[in-house]
Amino acid sequence: MYKKLLISMAILLATICSFTICMANNGLQDVANGVRDVVGGAENAIEDAGKSISNASKDATGRMEQGANNMGNAVMNGITNATNDMRTTTTNPNNYTATRTATTADNTFMGMNATAWTWLIMGIAAIAIVALVWYYSMQVRSSDYNGRD
Repeated sequence: MYKKLLISMAILLATICSFTICMANNGLQDVANGVRDVVGGAENAIEDAGKSISNASKDATGRMEQGANNMGNAVMNGITNATNDMRTTTTNPNNYTATRTATTADNTFMGMNATAWTWLIMGIAAIAIVALVWYYSMQVRSSDYNGRD
């Protein structure tokens, strides 16, 4: 009887263990598939977020580039318009002629222009300086001679 009990317990234990292993194996496959699904979903979410960020960055860069191009074109058009306006103004649209009034060809005084007068005054000043230096040097000499008498 003791042997029958031992054998029946062994068979019962083997049967329970075999079913448990099968259930655990199925459960592990389900868990593994669940983990794969979660990881795949997270991977897809991260990939979609990265694509969204990349597209937003590309759109922002494109808008900035378009804005810079528009600004450059506006500046170029402004310069072109200003240049055309200057050309129109300088090509005498109303037959306007300007005459210089400040500088004329006959800017003379007693027949000499400003350059001739400048040289004449500098020459007279140089002669006066030389004459004064000679005059004062002669006075020192004469006072020395007068003091010796």
